[in-house]
Formats: sequence, structure tokens, C-alpha cells
Amino acid sequence: MEPDSSPRRSVRILPTLIIAAIAITAGILAARFVLHSSPPSAGMTSVRFPVARALRPFHLVDQEGRPFDNQSLNGYWSFLFFGYTHCPDVCPTTLSVLDSVAQKISDATTPAHFVFISVDPGRDTPQQLARFVHYFNRQFIGVTGSDAAIDQLTKQLGVLHSKVPDSKDPDNYLVNHSASVFLIDPHGNYHALFSPPLSADRMAAQYQRMVRDFRQ
Repeated sequence: MEPDSSPRRSVRILPTLIIAAIAITAGILAARFVLHSSPPSAGMTSVRFPVARALRPFHLVDQEGRPFDNQSLNGYWSFLFFGYTHCPDVCPTTLSVLDSVAQKISDATTPAHFVFISVDPGRDTPQQLARFVHYFNRQFIGVTGSDAAIDQLTKQLGVLHSKVPDSKDPDNYLVNHSASVFLIDPHGNYHALFSPPLSADRMAAQYQRMVRDFRQ
């Protein structure tokens, strides 16, 4: 018996194909909606101290070779992030988030500084830091110093960092380090902490709330 190739069979098949195509398209759109509605940074946490903590003296240098110390934090809100220029993932991601934060709060009355402090002074020269931070934002500040000088600041903020040696290539080591962002108020005191996964929207909103409260 020959297959039925009549117009009636084609009419029965066509609606089925249309329904399948609609279902596939709807599934794709639904998946996109879920992905965009559930950002990976939704779990960010922040801690704002009831009483801001004074910072003990520290002495570093910025990417221009100028002193960067406690006085450099006065008069500004400062977002501090500790990392290194050879970092393969966390540092570029965090600096990209901080660039978004900087854009979101650009109209604030009290200016904010964004400071990237190296925990790898053996490789991160001021010139290297300048190239690195300016790739993300021309206004970002890169800071470095000796191991001892860096420890003057990291220890009082609780920033952990340690070198991970590479036996095959001693110059190509990694550095484990804290991924949090530290907020310093215009008095130069440790005011708040943002812990990953970071969200630019939430950081900007919480920062603006802290600024309003700080003025009261």
C-alpha cells in the first residue's frame, strides 16, 4: 500500500510542526528570562560597623610613586580592594564590578576613590599597577609597597594573602587573597565591608545609604 501523500495528511502535520516550534521558542525565551532574573551576585553580603574603626599608621606608594598613607584617605570615601595584576580571575572581575559602582555613584556630592592595593609587590611595580588599574577605569588608584609596609594595612583589616609557589616556573606563581571590598569613610576610618559575590547595583545602593546616614 502506497503512503498517503494527500493534502489532508499535510494539513494534519503542519499544525504539529508549528506547535513544536512555538514550544521550543518559548523554552528558549523562558531560559533567558531565568538567567537574567537570577544574577550570580544575588548573594552579596555587607557589614557596616556600629562604630567605624580607626586605622593605625601605614605607609605605601601609589602608581605615580607618591606617598599613600592615612592622610590619603581623608576627605573621601574609599573602596579598597587587595589583589595582584597577574590574578587570573577574581581581580579582573572585581575591578569590573567596581567600575560599574563608580559609574552608578558618579553624581555623589562626596567623591569616592577606588584603590587597588597589591599583595604581590615583587612583581607589581607602580608602572605595572598604572597599566592594570587604568585598563578598568582611568580614575582608579594603584598602590604598592614593601611586604612589611603592605602588612601594616592588611593585618588590621584582616586581609589574608599567601603566595602559591610553582615548582616548574618560580616566576609564574599565584597569590591567594581575600576577595572582599573594604569601605573607608572620609575620616579615614574602616566603615564597612562588602563580601562576594559582589553586585554593583547593591553596592551602589548600600553605599549611598551609608553616605546619607553619615551626614546626619
